[in-house]
Formats: sequence, C-alpha cells, structure tokens
Amino acid sequence: MKLLDDIKKIPVYLRNNKIILVLLMAFIFIYLINQDIFVNIIYKNIENNNSQILKIKKKMEFFKKTAGTLSEEKNTLYRLKKQIKNLKLKLINDESILPKTSKISSLIKNISSDAPADNFVIEKVNFGQILNYEGIKALPIQINMSGGFNKTLIFIKNIYEMRRIFVIDYVSIKPSVKSFPDVKTTVKGFVFYG
Repeated sequence: MKLLDDIKKIPVYLRNNKIILVLLMAFIFIYLINQDIFVNIIYKNIENNNSQILKIKKKMEFFKKTAGTLSEEKNTLYRLKKQIKNLKLKLINDESILPKTSKISSLIKNISSDAPADNFVIEKVNFGQILNYEGIKALPIQINMSGGFNKTLIFIKNIYEMRRIFVIDYVSIKPSVKSFPDVKTTVKGFVFYG
C-alpha cells in the first residue's frame, strides 16, 4: 500500500518542485527530438537503400539484355561457322571440277595457233565458271578479237574445227571504230572435256 501512496504523492511533489518538472519536460523534449532525428535517419537510409536497389535492378536488367544479345551473337557465330564449313566443302568440290591449268594453257595455245598471222588480233579470252552435264564438264569461253572480216571468218572456222569439242553458240560482229573496214568480233561458246 505504501507504493500506491507514494505514486499518489508524485503530482503534488511535481507541483511543488517546478524545476524538476521543467527538467523532466526538457528530457522528454530531447528524447522526442532524438527520436525524430533517428526516424529521419532511418527514412534516409531506407531511401538510399531503395535507390541502390533500383540501380542494382537496372544493372541486372541491362546484364540480362546483354546476355540475351550475347547468346544471339553466339548463335549467329555458330551459323556463320556452319556456313563457312559448307563453303569450304563447296570450294573443295568446285576445285575438283576445275580444269587443270595445263588444259587451259593448251586450249589457249590451240586458239592462238588458229589465229591468222596478219591483220588479226585476239584482244581478250575470258573463261566462265565450269558447268557439269552428267559427268561431262563444259568450260564457258568468250573470245574478243579484231581484224579483217575474212580473217575473222577463217579464225571462227578454225576454232569450230579444233581437235577439242568447241561449240559456238554466239557470234557478234561490229564495225571497228579504230581501223575501218576491220571488224570487232565476240565469240562465245563452250569447250567440253571429260
């Protein structure tokens, strides 16, 4: 019971001792200010943490996109690697069907030997890509020449009667601008070999 009586005496004591009441109020005020400062610090920390979390989240999204892009690039590189492999195989196959150098050089010698000696010039000989007809290979060829009309006809006849199988499928004859009455002629055809 004594405790209860002591508690009842506190308000009377505080009324009589105003200095203690002021000190108590000051302590409460300081306590509340400290609590407010503490709460503000906590809120700032939470905001900082939230901004850090958002930055980390953005970085993670960037890394996810980058990883996705890298995997796409990796797949593209794998496809390119396969294409390169296929192209290498195609190149090996194409090399196997190319005529041997000696065959081309002997063909050029034959063409040159069929050319008339005077008033006739073979300007250019172009070879195309080899075609394959059921095991027989055909080498497209184009010959550009200039000279007299009769000499040109003799050359075309000589090519047509060459030892090799030479099929002419196109002839173009135009007047020569440089040396009239000579003509400029283009002959296209195929040389066949097994």
